[in-house]
Amino acid sequence: MKKYYLVFLSVLVLSIGCNTANKPTTGGKTELKLADVAYGKNPRNIMDIYLPANRNNTTPFAILIHGGGWVGYGKEYIREYQDSLLANGIAVASMNHRYANDSTIHYPQMLEDVDNALNYCIAHAKEWNTRKDHFVMTGVSSGGHLALLYGFTSPKKINAIVEFCAPSNLADTALLNYAVKTNLIELIQKMTGKKYEEGKPLDPAFALSSPISDIKNIPVLIIQGNADPVVPYSQSLQLNQRLEEKGIAHKLVTIPNAGHDLNLTDLATRTVVYGEAVKWILKYGK
Repeated sequence: MKKYYLVFLSVLVLSIGCNTANKPTTGGKTELKLADVAYGKNPRNIMDIYLPANRNNTTPFAILIHGGGWVGYGKEYIREYQDSLLANGIAVASMNHRYANDSTIHYPQMLEDVDNALNYCIAHAKEWNTRKDHFVMTGVSSGGHLALLYGFTSPKKINAIVEFCAPSNLADTALLNYAVKTNLIELIQKMTGKKYEEGKPLDPAFALSSPISDIKNIPVLIIQGNADPVVPYSQSLQLNQRLEEKGIAHKLVTIPNAGHDLNLTDLATRTVVYGEAVKWILKYGK
């Protein structure tokens, strides 16, 4: 794997490991953590469910998707973000998805995993005393891309989206040519399932896998560093402009001089980033 797409999640590893599952409690009055819950048949189809105390069917519920260039890492690398949401009274299902490959797994299959994870949460709403609809999608890097794409293309009502450093326009040849230079084009080709050849017409999959191509009226929070060497900052600017043009509630939080890791090892920056996410979800996730 090339070094750049590994950078973002590697700096987030502050707490790795699974929590011991507790039994659900009547009325949702106590905090509940369920580890490695299987939501599908594939070994990658597992998630960690964190539910706050005193929850009910109006408590915001976020589906959290890890980064890793669509081909690596998992939910354990974003534990701190999940902990932060839980500490602020937000229910979170942090999911793994199948990895993209050269043959059978591309963006439609990963979106299917997201949908299956969400359906599992809906099916257990009564047991957990949680909501059945109007979820929040959130993710980092490639997980942010999937959060955006699912939110904009799913027939389900999604209340809000929060994404960190996500590519949003995969049909942008400037992005694709940059990915060629940084040896990241292979990851995009695995995700789309199509080959990119400079100077030749793009396969429709590049536009179809681009969240910016199918924007829906969902409030979106965008967070990115303006010195990101993996996903060009222009991707956030494009998405922000498109949301502005359509009159959709949105906010772009720029982390000055930060790379793809958002400088999250710095406490002050981490407080800003997670704080913005929490505020957005509490405002629009109910």
